[in-house]
Amino acid sequence: MNLHVVGEDTPVGAAVYTLKAADPEGGPVRFGLSGTDKLRVDAYTGVVTVVRPLDREVKDTLRVVVTVEDEVTGADNNVVRVPISLIILDTNDNPPKFLQTPYETMVGEDVSVGSTVLPGVRLTDPDTVGQTIKVNCEPIHQGDDACDVFGVSASQATARDFSGSIVVKTTLNYATKNLYQFNLIATDGGQVSSVGVVVRVRDVQNTPPVFSGSLTAIVSEDDPIGTLVAKLHANDGDTGAPRPVRYQLVTNPLDFFTLDPVTGELETAKPLDREALQSPDGVVKLRVKAYEIAGGTAVGTADTETVQDVTITIRDVNDEPPTFNKREYRASVPENVPDGTPLPNLDMFVQDTDVGSNSVFSVRLVDSSGLFTVEPQVASGSSSISIRVAHGPLDYENPNQRKFLLQVIAEETLTNPRLSSTATVVVSVTDTNDNSPVFEQEAYTARVSETATPGTLVTTIAATDRDTGTFGSEGIKYALFGNGAEKFDVDTNSGVMTVAFCDTPGHRNCLDYEERPTYFLSFRATDDGGEGHTTVVPVRVTLKDSNDNPPKFSRQQYRAVIDEGAPDFDPPLYVMAEDPDTTSRVVYSLVGGDPTGLFTIDPNTGRITVANTTTGLDMSHLKTDYIILTVEASDGEGSHTANVRVSVRDANNNAPVFSKPQYSAAVQENAEEGSVVEQVSASDADTGVNAVVIYRIQRGGYDDFAIDNTTGAVTVARRLDYDRRQDYTVVIVATDGGLPQQTSTTALTVNVINNNDKSPYFTPTTQRTQVSEDEAAGTTFHTLAAQDPDVEGEGALVFGVQLPLSAVDPDGRPVEDTHAAKLQEMFVVDPQTGVVSVGKELDRSLATEVTITVTITDVSATPPQVGLGSLVITIMDVNDFPPTFSPPWTPDRPYTHVKVSEGLAPGSLLTTITASDVDSNIAGYWLLEPSDHFDLDNATGVVTVGGARLDYETEPELTFVVVARDTGIPNLSATTTVVVQLENINDEEPVFSSPSYQAQVPEDAAGGTVVTTVTATDADKGNYGIVTYSLAGNHHELFTIDEGGVIKLRDDTSLDRESLASVDLRVVATDNAPDTHQQQSSAPLHIEVTDVNDHGPVFLEGSYSARVVENLPLSPPAPIVRVSATDGDAGDNALLLYTIIDGNDRGSFRLDPETGILYPARPLRSLITQYNLTIEARDLNGTGDFSDQTTVEITVLPQNQHKPKFVSPSLPNATVYVQENWSSAVQEVVKVKAEDRDSGANGDVRYHLRVGEDNVQDTTQFHLDPNTGLLSTKQILDREEQHKYELVLVAKDQGSPVSYETLRFLTVMVEDVNDNPPAFSFPPLASPPHTYRFTLVENSPKHSLVGQVQASDPDAGLHAKIYYYLASGNSHHTFYLDKLHGKLYTNAVLDREYRASYTLVVKASNSPNFPLDHSPIDDDDDVVVDDGETEVVFDPLDPTLATIVVTVEDENDTPPSFVHDTYYAGVSYEAGVGQFVRMVSAVDGDAGHNGSLSYSIRASNLFRPGGTKAIGSIVPSPFNVTEDGKLSTASLMSQYRRHRFVLHLQAKEDAPPHRIASCNVNVWVWERDDLVRVVLAQAPETVVRHQDSIAQTLSKVAEGTAVVDEIRYHVNPDNTVNRERTDMLVHVVGDSEEVLEVGTVLKRLDQGYTTLTNTSHTARIKNVFPAAVKEVEEEVDARLAGLIALLIVLFIGLITFIVVCCCLRYWVMTPSGRSTEHLIKRNIDEDLGLNTTENPLWVDQKLKMYEEQELTMQVMSEFDASQVGVAPPHHPHPGLAPTSIPPPGVTVDAEWSPEHTRRRPSIDVSQLDGQSNTYATIQKSHGGTLRSLQLRSLQQQGSGVGTLNLGEEPGESNDYATLDHQHPHHPPRRPASAQGPKVPGIETPRSPLTQSGDYQELRTSFTGSTFQPPHTHPGDIATRPLPSQPTTPAPAPRTLAYTSQGEPVLVAELI
Repeated sequence: MNLHVVGEDTPVGAAVYTLKAADPEGGPVRFGLSGTDKLRVDAYTGVVTVVRPLDREVKDTLRVVVTVEDEVTGADNNVVRVPISLIILDTNDNPPKFLQTPYETMVGEDVSVGSTVLPGVRLTDPDTVGQTIKVNCEPIHQGDDACDVFGVSASQATARDFSGSIVVKTTLNYATKNLYQFNLIATDGGQVSSVGVVVRVRDVQNTPPVFSGSLTAIVSEDDPIGTLVAKLHANDGDTGAPRPVRYQLVTNPLDFFTLDPVTGELETAKPLDREALQSPDGVVKLRVKAYEIAGGTAVGTADTETVQDVTITIRDVNDEPPTFNKREYRASVPENVPDGTPLPNLDMFVQDTDVGSNSVFSVRLVDSSGLFTVEPQVASGSSSISIRVAHGPLDYENPNQRKFLLQVIAEETLTNPRLSSTATVVVSVTDTNDNSPVFEQEAYTARVSETATPGTLVTTIAATDRDTGTFGSEGIKYALFGNGAEKFDVDTNSGVMTVAFCDTPGHRNCLDYEERPTYFLSFRATDDGGEGHTTVVPVRVTLKDSNDNPPKFSRQQYRAVIDEGAPDFDPPLYVMAEDPDTTSRVVYSLVGGDPTGLFTIDPNTGRITVANTTTGLDMSHLKTDYIILTVEASDGEGSHTANVRVSVRDANNNAPVFSKPQYSAAVQENAEEGSVVEQVSASDADTGVNAVVIYRIQRGGYDDFAIDNTTGAVTVARRLDYDRRQDYTVVIVATDGGLPQQTSTTALTVNVINNNDKSPYFTPTTQRTQVSEDEAAGTTFHTLAAQDPDVEGEGALVFGVQLPLSAVDPDGRPVEDTHAAKLQEMFVVDPQTGVVSVGKELDRSLATEVTITVTITDVSATPPQVGLGSLVITIMDVNDFPPTFSPPWTPDRPYTHVKVSEGLAPGSLLTTITASDVDSNIAGYWLLEPSDHFDLDNATGVVTVGGARLDYETEPELTFVVVARDTGIPNLSATTTVVVQLENINDEEPVFSSPSYQAQVPEDAAGGTVVTTVTATDADKGNYGIVTYSLAGNHHELFTIDEGGVIKLRDDTSLDRESLASVDLRVVATDNAPDTHQQQSSAPLHIEVTDVNDHGPVFLEGSYSARVVENLPLSPPAPIVRVSATDGDAGDNALLLYTIIDGNDRGSFRLDPETGILYPARPLRSLITQYNLTIEARDLNGTGDFSDQTTVEITVLPQNQHKPKFVSPSLPNATVYVQENWSSAVQEVVKVKAEDRDSGANGDVRYHLRVGEDNVQDTTQFHLDPNTGLLSTKQILDREEQHKYELVLVAKDQGSPVSYETLRFLTVMVEDVNDNPPAFSFPPLASPPHTYRFTLVENSPKHSLVGQVQASDPDAGLHAKIYYYLASGNSHHTFYLDKLHGKLYTNAVLDREYRASYTLVVKASNSPNFPLDHSPIDDDDDVVVDDGETEVVFDPLDPTLATIVVTVEDENDTPPSFVHDTYYAGVSYEAGVGQFVRMVSAVDGDAGHNGSLSYSIRASNLFRPGGTKAIGSIVPSPFNVTEDGKLSTASLMSQYRRHRFVLHLQAKEDAPPHRIASCNVNVWVWERDDLVRVVLAQAPETVVRHQDSIAQTLSKVAEGTAVVDEIRYHVNPDNTVNRERTDMLVHVVGDSEEVLEVGTVLKRLDQGYTTLTNTSHTARIKNVFPAAVKEVEEEVDARLAGLIALLIVLFIGLITFIVVCCCLRYWVMTPSGRSTEHLIKRNIDEDLGLNTTENPLWVDQKLKMYEEQELTMQVMSEFDASQVGVAPPHHPHPGLAPTSIPPPGVTVDAEWSPEHTRRRPSIDVSQLDGQSNTYATIQKSHGGTLRSLQLRSLQQQGSGVGTLNLGEEPGESNDYATLDHQHPHHPPRRPASAQGPKVPGIETPRSPLTQSGDYQELRTSFTGSTFQPPHTHPGDIATRPLPSQPTTPAPAPRTLAYTSQGEPVLVAELI
């Protein structure tokens, strides 16, 4: 324990260490601890626990003494003392501490951003752990910006120290805020502390002057010079030390004003002229500068000057009339508009640019109809005008109410003269759907045949509607509804009712008289295109019956029973058929099932009787007991049959008889369910169903047994229990199948044999008991209880104990196994009685609870049965000592004192209560009574703050009692009273008595006047509860507040309500705590400055004038002018009363005393034309001391009294008609006439057309004579362009000064003529144009709707009626067209596989019976071919024609199928994985996804060579098939050499229903000796197309099945590729499915030479060779042959040259010299002396030699991508080697492709293509290589002669390989291929063939033919084509000798 580390945050009660000690004598030891009150040790366990909180900062090391003491009997105990030092580990439990507080400073407002305002912010932290100290700014109040202005800058920060300063983050402004208070929050990551900061801002001279008061003023333009306009006031913005301010005009438009620089008074400088201003509102903007002076002069800096705009409004005199924003307005309203609705979108605005009373005007409406009103009637300045419908409703159906002409007059009312203006409003009434359709009749009836074909006319019903357009008759849509309405179609436009389309008229879902003779339907007419009002009338449709239904039996099969020998059926047997047709008669007959005539049937009633009633029914000749009769019912047109099953009944007269009278059985108790107990059996002497016996258990089985109702086997139904029932008597009933049933019973006695099958068990399984630890040995304290339900005999149950035992010690820990023996001896269980007793002395210190696993054994059972249980024994302690609490607690003074601050948060730690017990453990701690303030942890004794707040002000001291109980028996306890003393903190803020305060003070109040008193209290005690007050807010300097909360007006302050009407302040209450802990609160205070009457009224204008007409209305009186005055006071002091005090002679006028509006009081028609009135305004509602006067001048004007009135047209909304396409442009429309009752110019009327706001004589279409009023057209009108013209006629008099005009609407309708044909409308982006495209799923039922075409006709009425016809493309009548609606229907079921699309031509016509001309047109541009049937006439320039393309969409209705049921293919046994085998193909007539197929291999059956029975199916399959049918190998084929596979392939549809097609693919795994090569005089592309017919030809000749294995280009003898010929590799299969030998195949092909060379078929076979030959050793040394050849060339010379030329003539066929290849030439045969019996197909083999060079050599230079030329070697004789040996640096032409034109490191020649029969040329490299393949040089170092490894490719076949020098002067060229390169785009199985050996003469087993290899011409070159895929690995390389110069000794060999 020494130097043990303990954290200072270790909680009280936690164990920190366990002391361990042992006594050598084995006695017990006790522990002790002294030297500290922080720790305590348990004397017995040695556990050291913390009893008081640890604090490292107080003491970082605890030095204690640990003692251990043993127990010595009869002597002193031995004690060992050990000094111990415990290290206290620091934790972060102390917050950082601020130094040098408080923080307070002052700073100038001009301090720069980033400057330090308070240095020396320092903190320390006594903890050694924790994070780096961080200090942040935190505002005291939410929303305060102090932390946005100031921040903390750290200069040094560690976990223990912090140094920093407070800096400015933004600019300061003394005028805005001069005091900042905020807190600094410091944290070390765990603990937090704070301190308050106060920063005061010092004012500096940096703020310019600030204007106060209003900067606007009003002045009349006639005010005299020197009039005071405004007084400006500005103060220095620096309120700390303000400077004097002076004023200056910066801008002064038109020099109207002057400004006093000292007083700031602004006065007029010259007469004002408002009209001279550019601003129409009379506003003048001045720019005024206020600047500071120091020492009498201007400072002149930017921060001492302020420029502001002053706005002055010049009041105008009356010189402008009210003006409308437009002369003419148009509005449209629906006819059903409610009264009070304003005209929409009128946008009428009237403005009088004058001001004051000059801008007051009235608005009135001139409306002859009296339906409209205008508002407002009086306005000032400007106003939007609204016209409302006042006296509706409007009715569009009344022609006189479709349009209204209104005149709006705006006239000044308070001026003299009264200026005015007018505007015209055209109101159009639009039709609404306010009328429902009306039918001519209240009900309709119709009659139609039940077999009427679709489209048959039933009736026509039409309705009318008073509304117009779509709201009227034109927009009516018809519909039919009701039960059965779907049987009829109704044309939605015409109301024509026809029979609906149906497959079988008169039947099923069509009209059927028998199903329903009458239809009661509802016919609906709905206007507004089917969306408006609806009218419904009933329609009764009656069907006419026809004999269209055959009779039908009510049942398809009848059943009857008759006793054998009975004379008739009982009851009688009737069959009945019903015929829905009312006129049909049904006749019955027997048509089958009664060949012997046993029965007869009544033809009329259908009753079936026995034919021979005398002897009855005789069944002796029948072998069955039933007869099935066939009856027929016919009505002459149709018939129906039914079956009658007659069962002949046997007499049931025998009951079942059991084989035994009773049964008995025994069954084991543990018999399994379903075990057979017994089988009963009964028989019945009857026959048939009467003899069928059914068994059942009647009673006695108790559901424990079941019986098979057919066999009688009785089985166990559920588990038996001997203890529940020992025997059963089961009553079994046997019932036969007769009628009535016969039964018999028997009894089955079942005895249950007992089995001892139940184990004994304890009750309960776990038993508990207890025993005191001081009980003596032998004391019994418990008896075990156990049972066994099937125990036999006494003493069968034996009790026992199962080891080991388990126990726990007093600390709750399991007892270790070392004490197991002692535990076992403590208790004894009697095996016979189960009594448990004490065995030896109990030791509770060892174990407090022991668990024994007890057993109960049934020894009578075999084998014995054992039950387990548990016995839990608790060893009870004898408790002597109660718990004791930690000091200073004593039993005499049971108190614990705690002191904490108030306001601790809930959950905070208060203290830890600790108690100990000498002889037991502490069970826990409990509160004697629940406490709202504190919570106690029952286990640890930790006391925390509860939910209730700790409040010093409420309860400064709290107490509660804690009880500690020990674990002894009986439990003992002790209590302690915890006294908690609370320390006061400033946790309360001042609270005002009211949330807000209101006060009033008169504006003339003297200084010191008390305004109000506020009160705030603080709940804290002592100084924290003392409150001081302060004021804050604008104008707070006007008031003072004392310590009592009394607010007074400051002594030197005066108020003016007109400049300051109210003041809003906040009263701040602050407690007396230190600054860092102060609490504040505030309340709003609203002070209202009340008014006194110190201002008089002032009229806005000194005089007013108005002009009125003499007939000014009196009721209601029209306002003339309004006078207005203002008073600076408020309330009653500013309430003015207006009166006329002079000039109102004869009482002609009346003045409203409140509004100041002047009205006429009597008619003004008199000799007086001028009035001058004097008006007074007095305050205090006419009782005040202050008043003002003004004058009003009124001028009376005469009036033009009458307006023109239209005579023609007489109606307000007249309509006239003109014809379209008139013969001339001028057509007289109407003559207009109007009258005016005025005389002179006032009655002289002129006529105009109103367009917009102008009166004109002409429009684009019409001309109106101004004098005569004749209206005529100016151009020919076209109704389709515009069918209606709406004109506004104007009749205007020439009156003065006011001229009147009258408007009238005239509608000109253009009558239609049929001058436009119908034209089709097509879908957007139709491609091709003029085409409709429809789709329909195949197999759709007949009469399916395909689509609808639609044409339009710009004409109207009957001229616009369109009918549709199918012009052509429908010769088979596959479709039919609804000519009324253009709907296209099918007339047959379409099949996409038969035909995928149809092209039709449709015609649109106005004629209901249009004649169609189907004659073809020769012009190609006008002909559309109708899929080979007829030519469809279609002219794209004819708009009445359109084409319809109907595309039949696919439906998955065609099953897939393979092209061939059986396929044949071959693959080499050397093929690798992924080797292509062949293509298989399955087809599905469906399209798209319906036609997509997935291939799979279902079985891969393997056959041995020659075998006909499969070995089995290989799994997984050695083959794969792709989604496109490509069959390839999935594994190596080497293990299946010459075997045959039969693959079962499956093609499955990807779309439902996923049908399947199957085929077999025969694949032979061949070797190279199995193939023949066929040369064909056709290009490979052609051969591929005809390969099946070629294979058939070869199969026929070879008498087997020819399987094509590969197709390649052919190689000419000069090694050039002949792309016009093909080499085909084939193997032939015989009847036994085994590959035929090549010799046999060649023999058969030889015999069929004539057939093969016959040019009549597509084969064009030219030659046949074996695909592989054997090699023999070369008999002549190559070097000797080369030497001989060289000597011949040198000495014979010219003779040899001639001989060689002759040989070339016959041996070599060059591409230029041989245009066709022949199988054989007679002269060659004679010259070479060939045997004429030889096969001519193989003769050309003598003209060819196959050589192969297989070398691996080093490439010397880079690849030359151009073609390569080769100098041929000189051969003196075909049998000799070449005379020149190539040098070691050679390249080979292999694996070249255009994209592989880069060097490769090196590869083996064995990688060359093994498929091509080509020449491979190996040449000396002179500056470039032939290909990008490097050959490794194997030349040995330091040796004259070496070897080259020849890598042999197992698959190379029939290739030439020639070594030669490349002449440096020969240009390189691309060598040709000697055997065909692979054909591009054609994939066939590869044919890797292996060669070995040297030159030999080719031999075959073909008898009668000489198969000799041809000699190679010296001029041939050898090349090798590019392999298209990798070949198999090469075998071990062979070697070739070469000279010291690196030249091979022998380089050519024959494959």
